[in-house]
Amino acid sequence: MEDKKELTKDLLTMSFKELVMQTPFDKITIKMITDGAGVIRPTFYKHFQDKYEVIEWILEKEIADKIQVLVDNNMEEGVFRLLCSCLEKDRELYKRLYTIEGPNSFENLLYQYVFNLLLSLLNKYPLRSPDKIAMLSKDALARFYTFGLTDSLKYWITHDTPYSSDQVWEAYNYIIRNSILDVIEFPR
Repeated sequence: MEDKKELTKDLLTMSFKELVMQTPFDKITIKMITDGAGVIRPTFYKHFQDKYEVIEWILEKEIADKIQVLVDNNMEEGVFRLLCSCLEKDRELYKRLYTIEGPNSFENLLYQYVFNLLLSLLNKYPLRSPDKIAMLSKDALARFYTFGLTDSLKYWITHDTPYSSDQVWEAYNYIIRNSILDVIEFPR
């Protein structure tokens, strides 16, 4: 029974993805999604509340679940690289999802996901320089990095930059590990 439920959610998700590649999000109806999946309208509501919940499901299944495997195996250093790779794999889809606005937009969902992920890592591991950043809460640190990472990912995906996920990861890995003072070459 659980397999059938997953299969139906997958069919609805595939239909939604196909539609979002051709049709503006606000023009996509539940009927269009169910017609594409070959199911009746009430079936949609057995699995999702609305179109936004389909976006949440995509984020969960195609990004969060994969990253969770790394976290569960204490391989967190690979998290950002995997996130970049997942976004690159379906770049055109995510480019379209980034155009959706509102409180349940992909951009907001990704922000919240990355924030929660970073906050959990900050709570899981000790800080290297707690006295130097004692005035900053873990929440503030997570927000600082989340803003930079998620905005940079959005720019990378939506502006058709020519960089691969590995190049983006390498650049941001450097930035994350160094301060702005290490990046700028001041005149002597």
